[in-house]
Amino acid sequence: MPGLEGVDELSARAFRAFTTTAKLHFKNMMATVAAGRSHPGQAMCLRLISVNDGVSQRDVARMLHVSPPTVSKMLAAMERSGLVERRPDEADQRLTRVYLTTAGRERSDEMGAAVGEYVNATFATLSERERRDLARLLEKLGARISDVAAAACEAACDSLTSDKVSGR
Repeated sequence: MPGLEGVDELSARAFRAFTTTAKLHFKNMMATVAAGRSHPGQAMCLRLISVNDGVSQRDVARMLHVSPPTVSKMLAAMERSGLVERRPDEADQRLTRVYLTTAGRERSDEMGAAVGEYVNATFATLSERERRDLARLLEKLGARISDVAAAACEAACDSLTSDKVSGR
């Protein structure tokens, strides 16, 4: 990664370590969760439905931050694999609800066990104090990242509003 302009060396080192670790963690988590039996996106979708059984298809798209057609295609493949079933909402026929099948619940449980093994093989190797410090620091960093993102979003919205008002 090239030098970071105007950033002290320790902050740059922490940033590089964080991004490298985050990428590695994401890659390994996706491989662990999918375990070669499904696409990582489907694995994430399956876990989401396992904790929100009966969720609307629209909400699945929103929670996964993907387009409704992408979710529809993913759910169709999962339905063909016997992992989920889609049914119309009883009160609002415009909505489609998604439910895990028995096979889907079993696969979700297998993924949960695999994630537990992954956590034990990685995080549990740190001492209790190291895990507390890591959790505290990541929570602090996450809150700051969220604040920075919210401020950037607010600035972008303000810019769009002023452009509309000025006719640009």
